[in-house]
Amino acid sequence: MPHTTRPPIVDITEVIPELAAHARTAIRLHPRQGDPGPDDSSIGGPLRWPADEPWPFCDDPHELGPSAEAPVAMVPIAQIYAADVPAYPFPEGSDLLQILWCPDHDGDWPDETIMVRWRRAADVTAVLADPPAPHMVEATWLVAAPCVLDPEPITEYPYAEELPRQIQDAIKEWETGYPAYQYGLSIASGCKLGGGMAWNVTGMGESPECAQCGAPSHLILQLDSSEWGGESDHDGGPPRWRPIEDTDLHDDARLAAIQPTGLEIGRYSHGGFFICTADHRHPATFHSQ
Repeated sequence: MPHTTRPPIVDITEVIPELAAHARTAIRLHPRQGDPGPDDSSIGGPLRWPADEPWPFCDDPHELGPSAEAPVAMVPIAQIYAADVPAYPFPEGSDLLQILWCPDHDGDWPDETIMVRWRRAADVTAVLADPPAPHMVEATWLVAAPCVLDPEPITEYPYAEELPRQIQDAIKEWETGYPAYQYGLSIASGCKLGGGMAWNVTGMGESPECAQCGAPSHLILQLDSSEWGGESDHDGGPPRWRPIEDTDLHDDARLAAIQPTGLEIGRYSHGGFFICTADHRHPATFHSQ
């Protein structure tokens, strides 16, 4: 079933023309629980992992459960094929993105507990049939339920604190105001590829940087505890980020659409994987709200 993001209440570039130069494309993934295979894009699904490549384990001290002293098998967070997201620029020579993390950390993921792989799918001729599972995972809320995806490109504008001061002032002076920009026009909620991230819990502070070389880092994947919910268009209508097709869902069907992955990030908020803009092979970082 397709999922379509509701149009914004206003073309903000007609109100603040300077914002047009800051527009960027994000890919809403619209995960829904299903039965993806290693040849599918997914969240929480099986990976097209080479049979002759060791599965990654986390050797860092663990915060949760009885596995504190033993290496823990990382779990798949996402697999994205470039063919499914043509609007997203993959690094040259790659067409498959795979992200794993250690589920025995909660709120603090050192670089060693995250793995990002950019591959050529055609190079994986034999797929690992039985990857190891993490033993005795305490934080089940950090192991995503297998979800199929329905990618949808949208236009975002940066979180207000990222913008030049004069544009921030124009947003505050706009008749409809800052909340409408932040929650209905700026950053999409839900799981998505690319775009930007909202820093409304902690404040943005310094922009993320690569721990290896100090270059700016950019968001590759956002995980969210809910696909929509708290945001408002301030027009009496439904939340901006609730897909049009989900308007009339109720009870279990509504819950399944809002919380498909079962992930709970931060304080039931969101977080994102960031990679170096200078070299995508440098270690990724995860920032949560």
